[in-house]
Amino acid sequence: MADAGALADKAMEALRGDDPMKAAQALQAALAEDPERLDFIHALAVTELRLGEPQSAHALTMQGEQVARAKADEQAGMLLPQLLLARAAACEDLQDPAGAQAAFDQILAHEPENPRARQGLGHLLLGWGRTDDGLAALDVYLEQEVDEQDFLDATAAFSEQVRAFVQGDIHPVELLNAHRGSYVEFFDHHANRLEGEGWIAEAARMHRDDDGNVVLSVPEGAPEWAGVRVDVVNPETGQPGRVGDQPMVVALADYEALAQAPVLFQMPARDHDFAVWVSTQVPWNHLRVQISFHDDLDDPVAAVVPVIGDWYRAGFDGAFGSEKRGRFHEIDDVLPLSKRSVLVHLDAGRSEVRAVDDLLKRLSVLHASQPVAAVVFGRGYLPG
Repeated sequence: MADAGALADKAMEALRGDDPMKAAQALQAALAEDPERLDFIHALAVTELRLGEPQSAHALTMQGEQVARAKADEQAGMLLPQLLLARAAACEDLQDPAGAQAAFDQILAHEPENPRARQGLGHLLLGWGRTDDGLAALDVYLEQEVDEQDFLDATAAFSEQVRAFVQGDIHPVELLNAHRGSYVEFFDHHANRLEGEGWIAEAARMHRDDDGNVVLSVPEGAPEWAGVRVDVVNPETGQPGRVGDQPMVVALADYEALAQAPVLFQMPARDHDFAVWVSTQVPWNHLRVQISFHDDLDDPVAAVVPVIGDWYRAGFDGAFGSEKRGRFHEIDDVLPLSKRSVLVHLDAGRSEVRAVDDLLKRLSVLHASQPVAAVVFGRGYLPG
């Protein structure tokens, strides 16, 4: 039988060496030897979050809470809040803001001055469209003054700019304009240099079918409208290139602190038949669109795919730019978030912001037969 302590030491060494996969394997082996070690359970939950496995992390926190409540000793009392913080993070990754709020509330019911829970709750609520509640939570965090000064100062600046944005009556479309503008400027800088060397920007992936015809290539299992454009390609070798492989989050002038975390701001209600929200983090090259309906549906994806398909193909063909510039590049599968909501994720390329207006017009048509509740552009959680 292996020694659980030695396995834990091996896991910690792997974590220090920035090898979360190796650490997870060692922690799993350690837990097999000692399944009620709360420190092992917590460490593995955090490691699973690093590995992008929030479902596994969530299950571990549930297991850990059960163990902690059965033990009810000093170590359990110390580790339970850490397990609940990990659960909140897992819920956020799983697009379950209600679950995350419940975890934060559970901590604060027993530790009202826990800074990570209080600050985390404030940011969660702001990213959920609950501006007043989120600011109130951050105000309490600042009043308690139990965190490091750097965190307090950053939170104070952040809260001040959220209030300034609201009081300044800034239209949320400016967040879209800022993200799209910065990304296109970045794209142009690199694409222009490569085009000077013979590369082609925004070329569609094509292939020859069985009859020898050149046709659009789509990823395996994707619908026929889900074509792909590469950012740039060398026509002599076929070598593709990507301009910026990470989501580009940018700051709106005079509101730089708002780029630090998602905050949802609602567009004027008079402009649309349903609520439309824009996040302070809305990267144009990794554009997230969440759509919710008023009622539960048997298949919310099937309800929205015809609209998304027509919209994407229009953008792919240059409807929001031109035949040679400003087209959609790629779209992921439309995913269900619940029985009444879906997530769309695409690379909007150098298309113009009027692509957003066009989608909202199309959803307004759908709204007549299948009432839409809300649309969110960027990072955050569907309100309601």
